[in-house]
Amino acid sequence: MNKNSESFFTAGELATLFNIPKQTLLYYDKMNLLTPEFIAENGYRHYSLKQYLTLEVIVNLRKLDIPISKIKAYIDNRDIDDFDKLLIEKERECDEIIEKNLKIKNSLNTVFAQLEKTRSSRLNQLTLEFQKEKYFFISDLSKTRIGKKRIEIMAHHNQKAFSKQHFKEKNIGWIIKKENFFSNDKANTNDACAFFSAVGPSHSRAKSCITRPSGLYLTLRFKGTFYNQAPELALKFKSFAEKNDLQIIGDLYVSPLKNHWVTSNPDEYINQISIQVEYK
Repeated sequence: MNKNSESFFTAGELATLFNIPKQTLLYYDKMNLLTPEFIAENGYRHYSLKQYLTLEVIVNLRKLDIPISKIKAYIDNRDIDDFDKLLIEKERECDEIIEKNLKIKNSLNTVFAQLEKTRSSRLNQLTLEFQKEKYFFISDLSKTRIGKKRIEIMAHHNQKAFSKQHFKEKNIGWIIKKENFFSNDKANTNDACAFFSAVGPSHSRAKSCITRPSGLYLTLRFKGTFYNQAPELALKFKSFAEKNDLQIIGDLYVSPLKNHWVTSNPDEYINQISIQVEYK
């Protein structure tokens, strides 16, 4: 073999032709992906036309983000069918990434909408409006009033409502029985019977889901924590209902709009409460 400079490329020359670092060639050699034709006595690595052509395949497949291991398997057994399979597999992977990123983008859009809703919230105004039927995944709290245990139930609730692959788009809310909310006992006024998270109609038949019926709802958004203001809020709802000839027929739904995610000060929290009513 005539091993002269006119027939072979040095590592630096070959790397320059493909605009890659010379260290990349050393890495490919270490991975048994591209071995130089020979190494001279001075330690210089030399590559032939065969290695140039192989490197062309490697570099372009790497541009498709195909792993070294798969490229090596293909290089060792090159044919048109295997090439087709390699590209199809990568296309499938791209589709999965696109789907995942679309879900992330949808989550971001949901959060942006919630942030805008929070910023534009009109506080301390009772409104009467028709609301559509809604479906809620719930976790029962009626058997415990202990703080630590309720936190554990909430954590399990989140694990079920939001999978590892999904961002927690929505804060959970809690349900308080009508009779408890309007009781004269402060301990009962804010005693939640369940946590809830909104779900779509496709989940409505699940065992842990309930349907909140459509109808007229009294809604109020207020600043601060529900716990500290529950008795006053109950009086406000009761007074409004009596003055407007309304009968309260449903349980109370409390939803945090602004909480520990965006402020460390509980006095800055914003909550929304809704309860179903009908005209007498």
